[in-house]
Amino acid sequence: MLWQTFDRNYGIFGPKRVDWDALYRVYRPQVTPETTDDELFEIMSHLLGHLNDNHVRLVTGERQFRSGILSELGGEGYAEQEMRDFSISLVQREYLVSDLEARGIFRYAWLPDSIGYLRIRGFSNVAQSSEAIDHVMRVFQGARAIVVDLRVTPGGDDRVGKAVADRFADTKRLYMKTYERNGPEHDDFAPPKYWYVEPGGPIQFTGPVVVLMNRWAISAAENFALAMRVLPHVTLVGDFTSGVYADVYGDRLPNGWQFSVSFKLFVDYTGFCWEGIGVPPDLRIVNTPDDIAAGRDRVLEFGLDFIRRGEPAPKDVAGSLADLRESWARLLERELEGREGEAAAVEAAIARAQEARAADPDGYYVDEDEFLGLAERLYTADRADAAIRVVRLAAAEFSASPRPWQLLGERYLRLGAAAEARAAYADMLARNRRSYPWEREAAETAEAVVAGRKVLVPALERAVSDADFAAAVRAFRGDPDAYYVNEREVNSLGYRLLQAGQVDRAIDVFLINTEQYPESANVWDSLGDGYRAKGDTAQAIASYQKALEIDPNFAASRQNIAELQRQR
Repeated sequence: MLWQTFDRNYGIFGPKRVDWDALYRVYRPQVTPETTDDELFEIMSHLLGHLNDNHVRLVTGERQFRSGILSELGGEGYAEQEMRDFSISLVQREYLVSDLEARGIFRYAWLPDSIGYLRIRGFSNVAQSSEAIDHVMRVFQGARAIVVDLRVTPGGDDRVGKAVADRFADTKRLYMKTYERNGPEHDDFAPPKYWYVEPGGPIQFTGPVVVLMNRWAISAAENFALAMRVLPHVTLVGDFTSGVYADVYGDRLPNGWQFSVSFKLFVDYTGFCWEGIGVPPDLRIVNTPDDIAAGRDRVLEFGLDFIRRGEPAPKDVAGSLADLRESWARLLERELEGREGEAAAVEAAIARAQEARAADPDGYYVDEDEFLGLAERLYTADRADAAIRVVRLAAAEFSASPRPWQLLGERYLRLGAAAEARAAYADMLARNRRSYPWEREAAETAEAVVAGRKVLVPALERAVSDADFAAAVRAFRGDPDAYYVNEREVNSLGYRLLQAGQVDRAIDVFLINTEQYPESANVWDSLGDGYRAKGDTAQAIASYQKALEIDPNFAASRQNIAELQRQR
């Protein structure tokens, strides 16, 4: 199963030049009926090690393997990297001339000679991070130059990296394309998503910028470095980054071991894939542990000297100005604005967008995620007819993808249109590879709907009043076999209700999950959260204790019990 899952879903065999079939012939014969768990773990680790991919992991209850250079460097976390080739406390003590301020994911201060220092500690929360970086840009508006420190920086959301890079952009430039694996062949991919850095926010800094990097700049930090790399006034200094870019998902083997798979392909604006290599510095210089121990950060010192000794000449990145396209989904969204409630107006808006694309076919890119995101926004705005029309456009554009049909099925269920939902799910099943975990889960839902079963979550979501909700719960309890119940979806609904302040409804939902999945520690922990929100401490502790009976290592329940007992 491990080999087959990677064979069907891994996105980077081509750039890495990995012969996956040959590796099967090497490692499969090593597994016999006499192979122990420890031996199997070693065989699987050796197989995955050839991928040289820091995103690829194999985890048991006691052991963990990580492919790629970070394991070779030693250590799994970031704390142990302190004092190896970077120390923020050293930077604070020896180089900064003002206090290190905090704003979201950013830490910022002044270096000598009016040079700003910006440390990025990760990439999360687009809205908050956009607001925070705008504040930092106002602080550094008059700076001579800015040093951006990416050393020992984990990954996260690539949209945050784009938003930060936009504050340094001189003009719109292509920096990355991403592809999702979507078929049985190793080179089967959906059309690319285009990533552009472009002026964003109220202030852009286009003076000299030095980005400091090392091997522990990982994933989203590296994609941010790709964005900064196409800006002519930015110089990358330090070491290569980690060399791991593509999005990853988690899965589980039949014996309970967990593993992760990189299922996309990321390339730079030239089409080159830096997986397993890392973003190369323009100027390579590295610290040693002896440098740090001696109180010196030679990488930072070089970056400062580089700035002080004259403004660097702009880099030649003219290639990033080629292939500048607009999002067709965004054009369509603009055309649909203000045209609510009239089918003819919606069709006219779509026709205008189609005409614009036909007139300039190379001027637009078509992204499935953006299409479906537009449909979700239209649904949220109570424009179901327009949303369904947009989803059907996506289905026509991405004829091999099950996702538009899945979204149609979900929305028809929420509208109570059972026949339409069955038809949409049937179309989805015809396209569903049942390969990714979310595809397998979606297939279960679709098969239940096509067979005429009800789906619990949409049935509960359609309840407007408390009386409607209570009636929907009674209908389920009266004939639970008539419903399809997905543990994750039910749990998500419970938390949405909690966030909306509907605590009693949330508890009813969590209780249903404990009845349907009594051996899941997670559902009992969620029930505890419901009772805790209601202020019923005794029931909350009892639920958390039930979770710990099932899984003694369930840390959230243990922590919640300790907090509640301290409050008594």
